[in-house]
Formats: sequence, C-alpha cells, structure tokens
Amino acid sequence: MAPREQLRFESLEEEVRFLRGFVSVQRMADEVLEDCIERQLGLSAALDVFLTQCARMIHARGAFVQVLGSAGPVLTRVWGNEYFDVTTWAAYRGAVPLGDQRTVFVSALTLGQTCLGSIGFLLPGSFGDGGKHVLALVEAVAEILDSAILSFIALSEGQTPLERLETLSEAGEFGPRARLGKYELLHPLGTGGMAQVMVARTVNPGGVSRLVALKRILPRLADDEVIVHQFLDEAKLGMKLNHPNLVTVYDFGNAAGAYFISMELIRGVDLDHVIYWRHGSLQPSLISAVLCQALEGLHAAHETKGDDGAPLGLVHRDLSPHNLMCGFDGRVKVLDFGVAKMRDQRTVTLPGIVKGKPLYMSPEQATAERIDRKSDIFSMGLILYEALLSRRAFDQHDDTKTMEAIVNDALPRPEGLPTALWEVIDRALQKEPERRYRNALEMAEALREAAPPMKDHELGALLASRFPRRVTEVEAWEKSTVSQPRANTPTGPSRG
Repeated sequence: MAPREQLRFESLEEEVRFLRGFVSVQRMADEVLEDCIERQLGLSAALDVFLTQCARMIHARGAFVQVLGSAGPVLTRVWGNEYFDVTTWAAYRGAVPLGDQRTVFVSALTLGQTCLGSIGFLLPGSFGDGGKHVLALVEAVAEILDSAILSFIALSEGQTPLERLETLSEAGEFGPRARLGKYELLHPLGTGGMAQVMVARTVNPGGVSRLVALKRILPRLADDEVIVHQFLDEAKLGMKLNHPNLVTVYDFGNAAGAYFISMELIRGVDLDHVIYWRHGSLQPSLISAVLCQALEGLHAAHETKGDDGAPLGLVHRDLSPHNLMCGFDGRVKVLDFGVAKMRDQRTVTLPGIVKGKPLYMSPEQATAERIDRKSDIFSMGLILYEALLSRRAFDQHDDTKTMEAIVNDALPRPEGLPTALWEVIDRALQKEPERRYRNALEMAEALREAAPPMKDHELGALLASRFPRRVTEVEAWEKSTVSQPRANTPTGPSRG
C-alpha cells in the first residue's frame, strides 16, 4: 500500500518492525481467506479471525469491523473488552483522540469508489505525531481486507458489490453448508491467540442433534506441534473434569486436517462483560453468586484424580473474568484449561515464557516459581477485587511492571469497601501462598458469609435483563436450521 504521505522512521529497526507487521498481516489474510473459503465458513468467520489477530499484532485494546450493504450495516464484528460505540466510530477516519488515554484509528474499506464499511482499532495513550505509523499500518490492514472481502463477493450473487454483500448477509453469518466432521458450523463466538470458537450442531442419524461450542486450532497454527499437543492436552483434561461449574467436554479429534474440541455451549456472557456493563456498579450479592460458583468448580478441578487414582495436582493458571461464563440459567462455568499445570509439569515450558495472563498472575507464577492451587486462589482474589471496584488491582498498563507490582507492591484497602469483603480479598491476595485460603472451597465459604449470594434463578434473570441483545443471539442459535451439503461441495484439507 502507498501511504498518503511519506513515512519517516527514526531508526532502521523501527522501519523493519513496520514492514514485518505489514508482511505478517498480508500472510495472515491469505491464510484466513483460504481456510474460510475452502471450509465454507463464510465472511463472518474470516472477519472474526482476521480482526482478532490484527488487534493482537498492534497491541490494540479493542477493535471492530463493520461491513455495509446498500441500506446500511450488514455485518459487524467486535473484539476486546473496551466499550465500543461502533455506530459512531465507524464514521470516523484517521486517528481520533478519545480524551488523553485512548486513540481510535479508523480506515475505510473500499472497492474502487464504493465504500464497503470500515475497520478500527483502539489503542491506549495519545500520539503526539498523530499516530502516523499506526495509522499507516491500519490503512494497510484495511486495504488487505478489501481484497479478502472481494473474494467473498465473487462467490455470491447480485448486480453490485453492496447487493452481493447483502446476499452473503441473508445467507447467514456462515456459509450454509459449512461442516467439520459430524458438526455443522452455525455462528462464530470468538477468536483467541490459538483457537477459534463457533456455535455448531451435531449432525446425527434420525435428525437427533445438539448445539455445542466447537473450538478449533487456527489454520496458521495447525502444523505447530507444541500448539497441537497443548490443544490435545486441554481436550483430554476436559474429559476428566466433571462438575456443574466446569464446562463439559464432549468430544475431540481431527477432521479434514483441523483439530477440534466439542464442548458444552454456555448460553450467557463472560464475567468481563458483566463487570464492565455500562449501567453502574455490581451489587455484592451478584458478584458473590458468580464467584462462589466459580470457586466451587475450581475446587473440583483441583481435586481431580488421574487414572491411577492419585491427585492430578491441577492448577488452572490462566484464570480471568473472560473465562468465567455466566449463563442465563444462573449457572456459572469455569472455562479454558488450555495452559493448566498438572503434576510433573513445569510452569515455564519455554525459556522466559511464563504461562498465564500477567494481570491475573500470582507472585510465584510471575517469578516462575513452583505453583499449586493457591496460585489460582490469588487469581480469584484479583478477579473479586476487579468485580467489586471495576478496576484491576495491580494494573500498570505494562506487562512487566504489572508483574513487578504483583510481586512487590502492597494493595491498599479501597475507600468504601465493606470490611468483610476486604478481608476476603486481603487473605486471597497474600504474597506468601501459605497465608492464603487453604483451598477454593474455603474462600467460597468466606465470600458467601461476607456477601450472601443471590439465588441462581435471580442471577440468570438479572443477566438476561441486562444483556437482551445476547439473549436474542442465543435464541437465533436455537432457531438455526440444519442444511444438507451439496454433492459437489469440496471438503479437502486445509494447508493450516
């Protein structure tokens, strides 16, 4: 892409870093495009993966892409836990400061003179030079995405590009014949650094079917042996876990060159969305209801035994509000044991690489020392603090500084926090593991006494009332129809 104005770099290293980012986006777009067309996953699935990976690459805190038809938006995908007013931001162009702390970079998606929509990334901080390098990369991302959208348009019907986009929209977010083994793929749920999760339906003889969450390794990682082993370890471990507050794993395997895990579909939202819901702070009874259930599930995981009857010594080590799912039935589930540690495993699996999210690590995890279940208790203390106060306890807006704060800094008691709740947080967040709660069940009992939880049906009803759009999406899953593949539909393997 030719930038609108000549870019100047302060060093050769900075220029090489920019060019590497540009090449990486190009390569990733090709892989995503090939995978989603070959597997007939459709435009929505492609946008979901592309947007997520680009956002991670440029260290954005949030991102969106909106595709237009002739009468308005036909497809919108959002990534991140920041609040997005997509309707407003999609009309922006360039680098737009949002106060002193955030800047949104937005570029148009175009096909000749036709505007196909826009893509935007939210980055922390302000940019004295107008963020020229970031904006140039965002514009490059937009131009590469234009080409990908063109490929999908070529597969649809219509007189104009916008009419063709509407045809894709009317066909549903996924191609109507997308399959992975015995699973029909219906809707994208989200994408992470390693895998994509989709709503899928089992296709069984006699018309018997079930909706599941299907997790598959991203195509660019499908040949990475380390990632594949970690993915399969997560699946095998999931099959051993059995508790009402742990997600149920049904099946795992490989179909047409794609590794997948089939698991229970949670009809609800994650705790991160609940915490940052934009209508005031959460009542302690709601927080207690969610955290107590999560702690009970976590305790069951910690107590899980292997085939030999000996305790597995399981440690989740990647707990965060994102993987505590709150169902509209009032049931809370702990997800994502993808980097869980078991007995005889090392905490650091590669030199200098510590598993887990820095914002929710325990001191011993941050310093790569031996960890046990009490590391997860520290993480749950951080989540409790964030849920009550809508801010993260040791967040320094830099991973290294955050980890240093977790290890070294004292946490002052926030003003206005009830004594009983502070005592639960304070004990869970002790720097020395032996001073924390003995186990997750003990912490749940202390929290239940400090803030009596609301009943499950009350929690479910409250969440459903706060997230009506999500409820509508869930209802759409249930109404999705099973379609039969055409005889001439190719189902060859992905190149990964």
